Amino acid sequence: MEADKPAGKRPRTKYDAAFRAEAVRRVTQDGQATTRVAQALGMSEAVLGKWVRAARTQAARPAGSEALAQENKQLRVQLARAEMERDILKKALTIFSQPTGR
Repeated sequence: MEADKPAGKRPRTKYDAAFRAEAVRRVTQDGQATTRVAQALGMSEAVLGKWVRAARTQAARPAGSEALAQENKQLRVQLARAEMERDILKKALTIFSQPTGR
């Protein structure tokens, strides 16, 4: 028994996008059970279930939602910049409105 390896832990397997797409297709379009597909592909049922749920939520989103999400992200960045500029101007106004010692 090796001391440096935890018992029952397997190394994490990385799957490429084509493999994921095919596995999800088998469950969603072919109607095969997640358990059977996972066993046939030699992978965890929990991982496959997670992929299928993610694919279903992605499919349930409206068509333009990706563009809206990108636009929202850009607008948040612009808002943060405008707020920072406003705060800087407020501080400058306070500094310049103080009487000088002359």
